[in-house]
Amino acid sequence: MVLKLNPTAARVMELLEPHIERLGFELVLVEYRGAPRGALLRLFVDRPEGGIGLDELEPISRMVGDLLDVYDPVEGSYTLEVSSPGVDRPLTKLGHFERYCGQRVKVRTHQGHEGQKSFVGVLATVDAGGIEVEDEISRRRLSLRFEDIKEARYQHQFQSPRPG
Repeated sequence: MVLKLNPTAARVMELLEPHIERLGFELVLVEYRGAPRGALLRLFVDRPEGGIGLDELEPISRMVGDLLDVYDPVEGSYTLEVSSPGVDRPLTKLGHFERYCGQRVKVRTHQGHEGQKSFVGVLATVDAGGIEVEDEISRRRLSLRFEDIKEARYQHQFQSPRPG
């Protein structure tokens, strides 16, 4: 994991990732959002090569629920959601960034970078320390360290229908 998770999400990721991988799937991201009247624990699961169906998510969700009941890594009550990462999938691991190099991404940073916190453009390069994005707005190549990235997502570009 190259992007930092909150402590609860990191604990859940560490606990569940090996179990999900044994089933042939990838735990892409764990999100935890605390709230006074119940928190939300959201897991994004996919096939390593992409594409997971509802019929595959249901048994994973049951297994995850059982494991969370046994290990109890989350304090208090929460709602559990297990879903696919969707078309604009989150990029959280070095392998994700490498897989989508040359593709369009959206990146948000923790702090402003040259007056900006959100960047959309082509993921130009990836290495162990960070990425370079060719920003569509500024038309510049920006270097971003992984520790500065709050969130990154692949941005699928749908083809417009051909006239005719």
